[in-house]
Amino acid sequence: MIIAKLQGGLGNQMFQYAFGRALAKRRGVELKLDATMFPTYKYHKLMISHLNISAPFASDKEVARFAFYRRRPNWPWKVLNPFLFDPEKYVQEISSYFSHDMLNLKAPCLVDGYWLCEKYFLDIEDIVRNEFTIRSPLNEYSKRMEEKICSAEHPVMLHVRRGNFTTAFAPMHGALSSAYYERALSIIRERVPNASYFIFSDDPEWARAHIRPDAKAEYISQGADFDYLDLYLMTLCKNFILAHSTFSWWGAWLGKSYRNNITIMPKYMTTKMDTRNLAHPSWKILEDTEWSARSNLAAKWN
Repeated sequence: MIIAKLQGGLGNQMFQYAFGRALAKRRGVELKLDATMFPTYKYHKLMISHLNISAPFASDKEVARFAFYRRRPNWPWKVLNPFLFDPEKYVQEISSYFSHDMLNLKAPCLVDGYWLCEKYFLDIEDIVRNEFTIRSPLNEYSKRMEEKICSAEHPVMLHVRRGNFTTAFAPMHGALSSAYYERALSIIRERVPNASYFIFSDDPEWARAHIRPDAKAEYISQGADFDYLDLYLMTLCKNFILAHSTFSWWGAWLGKSYRNNITIMPKYMTTKMDTRNLAHPSWKILEDTEWSARSNLAAKWN
């Protein structure tokens, strides 16, 4: 058995599921999900169950059996029996970047990380795409937006991620500047005739004030409780302007022509991680120089 620990928002939960699903498939064992953190987690809710996932949730007892082996830095391991710590049973992600060693983990184990790279699950791409279709029914608003997107000649998804990126998680993430979006929009204007824009944001007031594509635009913000509906609507678009967010990454990746369309994403995901593992070779990377300067990254990465 493989247990995948779920944490973070819907986009992160999807990466964790895809990593665990692929690992379990390669090992020929069952995948179960650890969602034990969500009852007390104040930033995000468990959302992945709104998708057509096949893996069940692990019991508290099953999770505890593996969590026992997690290494705790303040424990006196040199004094305790070394067999109490088994890194092959509780695997914690060490690097934010792709590690080939993680493809060959042994079962049984619990995997704890974010696993932000499609290389971890490209061997089961069809399974991931099938299971990441929406299970829950659309509300009336989503049905109207679905019709508008599908009737548009060239629908473009644009995602603005602010929310707790400007408060609790500001030191790690921060918010992209309007200059990044204007540069991305200029590329779309040159290459996509008759574009219609569908602008998704957790801060619709900021988006309306700062993102003005000079074309037909719909501003979509259904709130955190309906992230799964917004994600579905994103996938219906044909071209994409991403935020530094796994949520909009999935919106683009799950699109039917994600390898051949125009997808633009920022150079950095966080102050400690660029997007080298996340960007498909056909996607265009733009640096938000204002964001980089605020984060003191210009000298570090260039």
